[in-house]
Amino acid sequence: MAVVARETEPAEPIAKLRQPSRLRLVDGVAHSLEDAILAGRMRPGERLIETRLCEELAVSRTTLREALLMLERRGLVRSEPRRGTFVTRLSHEESMDLCATRAILEAYAVVAGHEYFDDSVFARLGALLNDLASCNLPDDTPRVIQIDLAFHRLLIDGCDSRRIRRLWSSLDGEMSALILTSIEHYHAGIDDLVTFHRVLLDAIRTGDPDVAREAVIVHYVGADGQRQNSLTELGALIQTMARRTQGRRES
Repeated sequence: MAVVARETEPAEPIAKLRQPSRLRLVDGVAHSLEDAILAGRMRPGERLIETRLCEELAVSRTTLREALLMLERRGLVRSEPRRGTFVTRLSHEESMDLCATRAILEAYAVVAGHEYFDDSVFARLGALLNDLASCNLPDDTPRVIQIDLAFHRLLIDGCDSRRIRRLWSSLDGEMSALILTSIEHYHAGIDDLVTFHRVLLDAIRTGDPDVAREAVIVHYVGADGQRQNSLTELGALIQTMARRTQGRRES
């Protein structure tokens, strides 16, 4: 016999969600839930109680479940059979897999498209870091996530493959979950985040594709001794990909 998880009520009502727009109700519900997740009002690993959410948002279960499915496709929530739906909390293995995937795609972009990075692009990247420096945690967490995604989106734009850019963008939701988990776990401050990204920007400014490639890999995967083999393998893979692309362009 299946075990049904009991829905426990909070000691007192907690108003976490703003009311969604009635124009596109499902989209509005999804956006309301996303806003609460990115703002930290719904914590990684928290179970989302459907009856409570339906009552707070004044929507049907059908509408809520459709909205949750949209968020699940984006990686912000995950559904577990017989347990319910939870705000995504990535395991260490999932986090490393996600970071390695983004590192491969993004490092390839900065190598294959290194000529794309000119003064105008660097000015936009610098402006984003200035915006990041003006944020305060935890209140500005949604803004921090959006700036982070915009910064890295400019890097991936150096790639002329729309397929790679689409694949990179499909991971945005999981990257948002990763950033939330990282802020919660490592207690990173704004100054830490700005410095972390400025090191990457300075490496790309050198104009040396190899320096840029290594900086992207370290940004995502790290540089400790236990990961050295992974770093070497990633670097070799990206270099091979870039050379093949260059060969196709010259032929």
